[in-house]
Amino acid sequence: MYEDRIITDSKFPKLKAFFTPKNTSWVVFGGIILAGIIVRIFLWDFSSSDMLVWKQAAEMLLNGQNPYETTLESFQIEGVKHFYAYFPLWMYICSLVLLIFPEGAFFPLTKGLILLFDIQVVILLYTILKPKVKDTWRLKIPIAIWFVTPIVLMTSSMHGKFDSLMFVFILLACIFYESDNFIPESIFISLAVLTKPIALILVPFFFRKNLRERNFRKIFSRISIIVGLLLLFSAPFLHDPITYIQGVLGVHVTRDHDMGPIFALLSLPFSSARADSIIRYCLTGAIVVVWITIIILSFVKKTDIYKCMLFTFIAFNSLYWVFLVQYTVWIYVFYVVVTSKSKMRHWQLGSLTSFIIVFSTVMLALIGAFVKVGL
Repeated sequence: MYEDRIITDSKFPKLKAFFTPKNTSWVVFGGIILAGIIVRIFLWDFSSSDMLVWKQAAEMLLNGQNPYETTLESFQIEGVKHFYAYFPLWMYICSLVLLIFPEGAFFPLTKGLILLFDIQVVILLYTILKPKVKDTWRLKIPIAIWFVTPIVLMTSSMHGKFDSLMFVFILLACIFYESDNFIPESIFISLAVLTKPIALILVPFFFRKNLRERNFRKIFSRISIIVGLLLLFSAPFLHDPITYIQGVLGVHVTRDHDMGPIFALLSLPFSSARADSIIRYCLTGAIVVVWITIIILSFVKKTDIYKCMLFTFIAFNSLYWVFLVQYTVWIYVFYVVVTSKSKMRHWQLGSLTSFIIVFSTVMLALIGAFVKVGL
């Protein structure tokens, strides 16, 4: 019996020695990431109308047309698919893909780029959290779960939305903000705005440190870099600045309501177009007031920049009268950072994350069913 136990205990000693908590966490982390990549590849055959919009906008740009004229028309005509309504960085990337590669390769290559952006978000989240979170499981698993969450999979791989590129730039800006390296930080802030204009609401939080120190040289340098890059990338469209600004920013302000939860609740007692306009004005004012309040509190309490961004996106997504699936991805990116380095216990973090994922997935399914067959 004793000899048998010795033989049993000595089987695969190197394998047993390998599976330390740290190594096991890497195996699980890598397995989840690999599974996420495989799922994304299987979903590549799905091509939403959004990707067709990116392609059409790139074709118009290459043909010397102004895509933002089509943007304005698409928001003015009811029932028409909304056209490209962002700053032109992603349009330039799509145009480059069309120039270099055959037309038939546009959709798979674009999804390949978005997959790389998703992986880069994972790497950046790990880079940000590694110095702050000592527990190997708490560090890796929330990031890996973000990568395979159904909302993220649908946004990136199925619909081909490029929100992850915006977060690559925002997270890079945060990393340089923490190291007080304002030149690359300002460059990445500008690139984030050039990807999606919603990043503009995060810009004030990067100026807090310099405003407290009254370092006006850095403040003006930051502004110069951010505005300079915005103007440089916008140069081809500045011959018609009104159409350009309306196509990038104006259409989001005047956009008709679309499944916004608070808007829907407030409009239940009223059904007129005038009531809809009044509610929209009130919600716009509420967004501005809450946003300014978060900025002021971040100065007074010196709130962590990731918390500021999390609260800002929660406030905006709650009050804005349009609800889109990718809005929850904006929240979830900063949720991972804030909760992973919080003092929440493991079971609390696990329970909250599980609830958020299940709730968002159920809501996604319900919205999809509503859009497909009606209520």
